[in-house]
Amino acid sequence: MKFGDAVTAVAAYAVLQVLIAFPITLVAVPALGVTMYTYYFAGLTAAFLSMLTVGYLFSQQIREDRRDAILRIIVLTAFYEILVVIFQPTLADWAALTKQPYAGTPVNTAEWFLYDLSRRGNMVYSILITMGLSALALHLGSKLKKTSKPK
Repeated sequence: MKFGDAVTAVAAYAVLQVLIAFPITLVAVPALGVTMYTYYFAGLTAAFLSMLTVGYLFSQQIREDRRDAILRIIVLTAFYEILVVIFQPTLADWAALTKQPYAGTPVNTAEWFLYDLSRRGNMVYSILITMGLSALALHLGSKLKKTSKPK
C-alpha cells in the first residue's frame, strides 16, 4: 500500500466517522441521555463502523500488504484522532462551560493545568482504544470483500 492510499483511507475514515456518528448520536442521546457514556458509545461505534467500511473499500491493498497497510492506516488514524482531541475544545467556549456551575469562583492556573492534563491523559486511552478497534475493524472489513487472488 502506497502512502497516498493510506492518506486516502484515513480521509475516508474521517468523513465516514462524521456521517455515521451524527445519526448514532441522534438516536443514542434520547435513548441513553446526555452522558459521557453516550458520547463514547456513539464515537466508538462510529469509529468501528467507519474503519470496517475503510477495510472493505481498501481490501485489495490491505490483502497485498497486510501488516504494513494496516499499520500505516492505524498510525495515520491515531495522528488524526490526536488532532481532533487537541483542537476540539477550540470549537466551543469550554472556559465558560466549565466555569458556569461555579459562577463567581475563581479558577487558578493550577486548576486549569490539571484540567488540561486530565484531557491529555484521556487522550492516551482514547488513542490506544481507537488503534486497537481500528486494527480489528480493518482486518474484518478486508475479509468481507471477496477478491480474486493473484496468480
